[in-house]
Amino acid sequence: MNLSVSMITFQGAAYLKAQMDSILGQSLPVHEIIVCDDGSTDGTREILADYAAAHPKIKLQFNTENLGTVANMQQCLRLGTGDIIFLADQDDVWMPNKVEKTLAFFEQNPAAEAVFSNADIIDETGITQAEMTLWDIIGFPFDKVELVDFERRVDNVVTGAGLAFKRDPELLQKDIPQIPGLLHDGWIGLYFAAKNALQANPEKLFQYRTHASQQVGGKIADRAQLLDFNFALYDGVPVMKDYKTWKESMKRLYTNLTLPYMQTEKIQDQIDLYAEYGKTYFQLRASLFLFMKVIR
Repeated sequence: MNLSVSMITFQGAAYLKAQMDSILGQSLPVHEIIVCDDGSTDGTREILADYAAAHPKIKLQFNTENLGTVANMQQCLRLGTGDIIFLADQDDVWMPNKVEKTLAFFEQNPAAEAVFSNADIIDETGITQAEMTLWDIIGFPFDKVELVDFERRVDNVVTGAGLAFKRDPELLQKDIPQIPGLLHDGWIGLYFAAKNALQANPEKLFQYRTHASQQVGGKIADRAQLLDFNFALYDGVPVMKDYKTWKESMKRLYTNLTLPYMQTEKIQDQIDLYAEYGKTYFQLRASLFLFMKVIR
């Protein structure tokens, strides 16, 4: 079984070496590392060239023009040849047994075609942020919901940095739609969830890097509220067959929820913003989950 890593880079020189070393230092080595750079000018390409010269398994694609995140990752995925494809971000750090643990998860869960893991949070210096995980930040109530049902009712919770999936020629042939708010990881997550083939691994298999300016460490209370809010969404919003009904349901939910961090006078603005954002996204999700098809 061949194992591929797909990673896109752009102006990632500051943290790239730590990530490359963590991928190359896995207890179970991968067979190829595909890196597609999208026009970096900060030394990223020079770092990658040095690694590729020392490690033939690293294959580089230097774009002549900036493609953007989604299109760059799409080409990166198509360049890989592995039976299992791991996605990687340029500024994270993999735990030494990430690959080994992921393959073990697939063996223990044969119905899974894609799995994403949890992660510790580190700051820009690499220091772990206490009492904080990636799933806390995104508000994923892992042990309270059914994953596929949560994807259907609430939102995508797949973070590409923790995602691995079995090679799927149909998926790789499809063009990832250019929809605001939907990146490649959300698209892949929705694709496998629609097949009932997506699973979550609560093990923290990598370190997800945040920047000090984001002040993530000071948002513990907000994270708890976000978990409660997402769970309320899951419990209060059924799978909708049309956008109008979905919007009305969201309005009732926002209006009736008591959310300490939301100003009452701005709730209608929040509803309108969420509804505008959700219109196209909802149509995509409806196509995937109600008709079990992937749209282009």
